[in-house]
Amino acid sequence: MRSDSGERGNCIAVLPFESLTDASRTQADTDGPTALADPGYFARGFVEDVITDLAHFHDLQVISSYTAGKIGAAGRDPIDEAQSLSIDFLLRGSLRRRGSVLRINTQLIETRTGGLLWAERYDAPLATVFDIQDDIVARVVGALSVQIEGVRLAAARRKPLTRLEAYDCWLRGMDLLRKGTLEADQQARSIFNQALHIDPTYARAYAGLSLSYFNEWSCQLWERWEETEKQAYHFARKAEGLDDADHVVQLVLGRILLYRRQFDRARHYFDKALRLNPNDADHLAQLATCEGFMGEGAAGEALFQKALRLNPYRNVWYNAYGAFVAFVQRDYERCVTRARRGPLTEVWVDLPGYLAAACAYLGQTAAAAGYLDRFITAFEREITPGHTPTAEEVLAWMELANPFRHDGDNDHLVEGIRLAGLKSDGPADVAPAEDTVAPPSAGPAPVFRKQDQLWELGFEGETVRLPEVKGFLDLARLLAAPGEALHCQILMGTPVVTGIETETIDDKARKAYGQRVLSLRAEIAAAEADNDIPRAAGLTEELDQLVEHLSKAMGLGKRSRQLNPTHERARAAVTWRIRAAIRKIKTAHPPLGRHLNNAIKTGTTCTYLPEKPLDWEL
Repeated sequence: MRSDSGERGNCIAVLPFESLTDASRTQADTDGPTALADPGYFARGFVEDVITDLAHFHDLQVISSYTAGKIGAAGRDPIDEAQSLSIDFLLRGSLRRRGSVLRINTQLIETRTGGLLWAERYDAPLATVFDIQDDIVARVVGALSVQIEGVRLAAARRKPLTRLEAYDCWLRGMDLLRKGTLEADQQARSIFNQALHIDPTYARAYAGLSLSYFNEWSCQLWERWEETEKQAYHFARKAEGLDDADHVVQLVLGRILLYRRQFDRARHYFDKALRLNPNDADHLAQLATCEGFMGEGAAGEALFQKALRLNPYRNVWYNAYGAFVAFVQRDYERCVTRARRGPLTEVWVDLPGYLAAACAYLGQTAAAAGYLDRFITAFEREITPGHTPTAEEVLAWMELANPFRHDGDNDHLVEGIRLAGLKSDGPADVAPAEDTVAPPSAGPAPVFRKQDQLWELGFEGETVRLPEVKGFLDLARLLAAPGEALHCQILMGTPVVTGIETETIDDKARKAYGQRVLSLRAEIAAAEADNDIPRAAGLTEELDQLVEHLSKAMGLGKRSRQLNPTHERARAAVTWRIRAAIRKIKTAHPPLGRHLNNAIKTGTTCTYLPEKPLDWEL
């Protein structure tokens, strides 16, 4: 990439591949419908495909095939000529037919030193060569991107910070982010800001800033969750505004929306990232986990397998992502096998928790307990430094920091961790009973009420007292109105604005909205100029909500239509606290927990639908 600052990025030329003929070829080899009649024609098409797929990587400048075809012509040295044209890398290769097999040899050369960085050989049966050509091209391109980035990162590490170029800053910053510590995140943030000083329009730098806050938001700072979340989103939107055709930027924004539980919007960005670049192995591995959270385990597995093919010398953190994908598919053996190939906590704090659950489901009690201990140790170090986390903190974190689209997937994880040995705390520290249905009881009326500082919960003749959690208040309101659908915003304590769901937008309102959009953009620019990032983040969020509101209100030709806005954030918050409360109850009072789990329906509206009428004492 070349920026306005004149920085030169990774420039590569793909030289014409040689078409070699094996002297032992017989007439029979050239006959038949599967014959490769013109290897030279195939070689030219293969090179064009490689060039096209390399162009998907924003970090690469790819020399046109016409210019590349002139390099080294008329007896000139191709490396010397490439150096004179400021080309950093040359890819050259050959195709040789050996009987019924086509052999493709490739070599990547660094022009600065003339050294061979990478070489690979691919053998393809002639009968299937056109069918698997795309796969071979993808593997060549994926391997090239990994090798080239590795060379540039090694060079950037040797440079003092004051001599880094914008792309070098991106590589150094990302290298730091992979360490997963607060100190590394802060160092990376400084380097990304340096990249913006070099090139204020460099979208990747904003994407890096977003990821630095995303790390703290999703992996570390429990007490600053809301603040870091807004910063991550703000910088991701800045990156998209500068370059909406960069697959890295699209993936970053999609992941943030995933953690915001805005699943449909996240899906849009995931699909776009994949369309923009289907051959970036690192990002395919990350997309695989996103598919897992979205409830598409098979799609995630396919992306993960492709990442392995494109980057066989993969980074160790691939193993953590692959283990997660296996877990969501309920393939516990594969989950454990993959995770054991790499570090357990350096990449993903929650990974030992997944392993504990997987081993528990496999019936490996001792292994499950061991992984649970490792998870709690890592949790205390990274999430609650200074005090040992309670079981409720751990479970609340797992639900908040693992954005499953479907409640069943979240329950699957939490139940596995409980099976591994995690017990509830305080008065709720009661061993769970066998999961059997208790016979009906003609005993006292069920109870769900607050008594002093504790909640008294009685059901089927058994009573427990538990410390309050937020979801208890929601449950009490639902039990008081069986069969009634209560909107999530009512449970949140905010009014449901029904007018905007039924009214249409007239011309006067449309103009007012337009003026507000312009005003917000001016305020955001002023806040950024003052380096008031929290204010800019809040204004950006307001602007996004307004734009989303308008997009749903306007039909084709800017015609108004009835509005149907989502309440996703309120829905997610209410669902989270109700389900967390039910899980706490189920540990202390299994029959009541099962009853509530079956009778409470959550979503945009929440409802208590018991199998038979119950007269609750509230």
